[in-house]
Amino acid sequence: MIITKTPYRISLFGGGTDLPEWYQQNGGAVLAFSIDKYCYILARHLPPYFDYRFRLSYSKVETCKFVDEIKHPALREAIRNYAPDKNLEINHHSDLPARSGIGSSSAFAVGLVSAISQILGKKLNQISLADEAIKLEQEFIGESVGSQDQITCSIGGINEIEFGGPSNWSAHPIILNPEKIKEIEDRCFLVFSGVSRISSEIQSGLTDGLMNKEVELNELRLLVYKAKEILEQNRNLDEFGELLKLSWKLKKSMNTMSTTSVLDDFIDQGFKAGAIGAKVLGAGGGGFILFWLKEGQKKDFSNRFRIGTHVPFEIDFEGSTVLESTL
Repeated sequence: MIITKTPYRISLFGGGTDLPEWYQQNGGAVLAFSIDKYCYILARHLPPYFDYRFRLSYSKVETCKFVDEIKHPALREAIRNYAPDKNLEINHHSDLPARSGIGSSSAFAVGLVSAISQILGKKLNQISLADEAIKLEQEFIGESVGSQDQITCSIGGINEIEFGGPSNWSAHPIILNPEKIKEIEDRCFLVFSGVSRISSEIQSGLTDGLMNKEVELNELRLLVYKAKEILEQNRNLDEFGELLKLSWKLKKSMNTMSTTSVLDDFIDQGFKAGAIGAKVLGAGGGGFILFWLKEGQKKDFSNRFRIGTHVPFEIDFEGSTVLESTL
């Protein structure tokens, strides 16, 4: 039995510039961190006593004899490309709902690739794991997704990630003292809106005419460097609030599908309750909303803001790990 544990992520700045069709020509950058909410993949060799070769459990249960019969795209393509000759049982469990902007599909891809690699006797490091998860989502499945989630979910921690150039991407960890990390965690207020959406469908509103959004994408990239300076120069984190507001404004201007009247109301209510910054995570359209608070404001904000579901978290620094490996 193999059990992998992969963190979800919060992307603060630069989303959109991590799309390969953009950064391969123009470069890109994001600032993101992983959190202590996880995707778990349990995988094992399926004994040869059943009348099927694959038993796959996620929000549904599939039993199939042939790879082409598998309906779940990531499971089908991962098995087809990595282990087509194996009989496998794979189970998925998660701390947070799918289709919610928290990087769930990429965390699933990372954990799945890790588990299958373990079964095959291959132990990928976190960099290779990110590369394979990117390949799975973008090439094998053909999803219109960026490259930041797979990296952040794989390596963990707080990172500025650069895209473009001969290496395609490089991650630069931002090293902060424990007090500053705690302050970041205390200033973040993560809320689940309850609205589900399919990221690739929302993302299509961004990718359509992507090269005509050069001004906005370059400004989003610039926000990454401004935010990194704030952290490394130990400046007042209130400045993050203004950057998040600008980031969300730019995202909405590039993609009208990224917001709805329900999400706009969530954010309006958050500002009325005292937040100084906010953005819908991921591609937008639903899922999680991150509010940025003044220092020491969390208890008062929690008392004032009464909609959605608050999800407390801490920053994860381990990245994707193998909890158990008994073959």
